[in-house]
Amino acid sequence: MAVGADVERTSIYKRVAIIGSGCAALGAAYAIKDTDYEVHIFEKDARLGGHTNTQTWTKNGHSTPVDTGFIVMNSATYPNFINFLNDVGVPIKATEMSFAVSRDEGKLEWSGSGRGIFAQRRNLFRLGHWRMILDIMRFEQHALDLLRRDDEEARSITIGRYLTKEGYSQAFKDDYLIPMTAAVWSTSPDKTSLEFPAQTLIRFMWNHHLLSTVSRRPDWLTIPGGSQQYIDAIVQAYPKGRLHIHRSAQVIGINRSPPGTNMPARLYWQQNDQTPATTHNDTFAHVIFACHGDQILPILTGSPKDQPNNTATPEERALFSAFQTTRNECYLHSDLSLMPTRPATWSSWNYLISTSHGPPSKLPHPAGVSLTYNMNILQHLSRKLYGDVLVTMNPPHPPVADTIQGTFSYEHPLYTVAAVRAQQELETLQNKRGVSYAGAWTKYGFHEDGFSSGVRVAIEHLGATVPFEFVDSTFSRGAVPPVPALLDLLVRLVVWVLGLGVRLLEGVLGLPGVGLLVALVTFVPLKMVETLETAGVIA
Repeated sequence: MAVGADVERTSIYKRVAIIGSGCAALGAAYAIKDTDYEVHIFEKDARLGGHTNTQTWTKNGHSTPVDTGFIVMNSATYPNFINFLNDVGVPIKATEMSFAVSRDEGKLEWSGSGRGIFAQRRNLFRLGHWRMILDIMRFEQHALDLLRRDDEEARSITIGRYLTKEGYSQAFKDDYLIPMTAAVWSTSPDKTSLEFPAQTLIRFMWNHHLLSTVSRRPDWLTIPGGSQQYIDAIVQAYPKGRLHIHRSAQVIGINRSPPGTNMPARLYWQQNDQTPATTHNDTFAHVIFACHGDQILPILTGSPKDQPNNTATPEERALFSAFQTTRNECYLHSDLSLMPTRPATWSSWNYLISTSHGPPSKLPHPAGVSLTYNMNILQHLSRKLYGDVLVTMNPPHPPVADTIQGTFSYEHPLYTVAAVRAQQELETLQNKRGVSYAGAWTKYGFHEDGFSSGVRVAIEHLGATVPFEFVDSTFSRGAVPPVPALLDLLVRLVVWVLGLGVRLLEGVLGLPGVGLLVALVTFVPLKMVETLETAGVIA
């Protein structure tokens, strides 16, 4: 493999290398634009944007842009990203955020809307379904108590241990929280488990107003015309010659200055769109790692072995080895078999669960959960013009071939207690030896986290400025939740009383012969309800 010559120098500006082109890289590039730096973005794929991936959907001669990765944001917890969109003139539009759960091809279905909770009429007679609803309300009211604690147990307890300790039902775990966790973090279901750090999950849900039994939730927003528009806005705003984009350029190594110094670093990359592939290298005043956390160590140790300072320190090895990602397969399609069987439950997010190998919470890793985004709802796409427009992650089976208009692979951060602890220690490695780190993996894993981390690195380490107040959205609602209001305390009391009644009823049904008698008495009415529902007589 030939070693190419250094990049031709034609500029008087100091040069910054950004590894990756996702939201963190784009945030850094946006902030650096008005500084005295020349920016070089290295993207291993031919396409820029990472999870910002807008595709063209075509149906019956009509075409429209559709987002397949980053799709939505909200008005409360995306302050920097929304201010950026306003600055560059990219429009945003309100959208609907709703969710549905479909287990075992419709054997159990419900959605979060008032009607959808009992769209499957049998759920009216399922004690477990009522218990799940009460547990959702109880979780929304009591989970914040864990954030009000600052002891080691509260910081380290997993969500699985927390739920067991607090006596939450199996239905709550299997038909609500596990699918919600898998979908919210876009995390492959076989990697999402009850080992998720409880405080991290609860804080995220609180920040995003997902624990709001009585208070108003923020507006959810999308970018009409697709999120590709914000990438174009950044690129087009750069002065000529100040932004260099290296596509199909996989960074394979870095030779940094000795410890204790902050001199230029030499970067090595492989140009994969050349035949044969060639390896190039050049020096940069600063390097920003804006790739996934688990991609950093191989690069830190990947420069030629005859070069000095090509190894990672023990601290770097310990910290970056804590970060992992999980790969997710996505399809852009129109196959309705990957939606709930009851249209009354169709929502923005639709979780499909298979329990053929047992309930999710009983498996080593919850398996069989996939997620379908209904893009007709999320991006206001007319079914009359475009038909059903769906994006499904990790489907239980591939969509019918002639319904597929695109397939994609995305990697998302995998959150563990070790990863959360490593996040807290990352600051000790920032801006050392001419290198900084940014990415959604440094916080909750969302677009705001990635974009803001890139902007923050540019501001703190390269002297950049942005035309709005830059804020840390990690604690967008404060570090500690306020003391429950009187209305919250009243809701807690009502939920406790109702829960006590359900548990007493469960106890009665558990008595010898009682459960069997009730099952016999209700068998015929339930079968009639199911038959009428299947026939479409009741909807």
